[in-house]
Amino acid sequence: MPTSFTSAGSNITSRIAFNSGTLDFGSNRLVMVDNLSLSVEWSIADIFVLSSIKPQDKARHSQKTTLSGKIKSFAPEMENMAMGSSTSGTPNNISTLDGQPTLQNPVLTVYDKSGKEIQYQFSSALFKSSKLSTKNEAYAEWDFDLEALDIVIVYTA
Repeated sequence: MPTSFTSAGSNITSRIAFNSGTLDFGSNRLVMVDNLSLSVEWSIADIFVLSSIKPQDKARHSQKTTLSGKIKSFAPEMENMAMGSSTSGTPNNISTLDGQPTLQNPVLTVYDKSGKEIQYQFSSALFKSSKLSTKNEAYAEWDFDLEALDIVIVYTA
């Protein structure tokens, strides 16, 4: 497993790989991601004035932040956060909870071809889905979806 998460805005000591990324939960780096899709979308509303059927302006009125990704190694800590419960033992057991899982504040860190670090810091994120795909004589792939209340983007110069 890679070393602990680098604080936002810290200098990069080494580049992992072109277009690679990691997903951190708190101080724990849990996932090296293979494929990512980040979306920040806004709903738009028309603003009208009295006695007119024509919109006079447009305004954003809601935001939706989602992160979808694919990993090629089992991350039991991430599955535990998605499902909500686990017990230690032989074997370990991960079960879904009947209730609201704990909100997470994950940080996605990606690197461009020149080693520039870009971080996407999510607040109050929940796992929306977790999906396993397997093929004969190939690595298994876990797909996940997160939805967050907000996002902050931090990058190095």
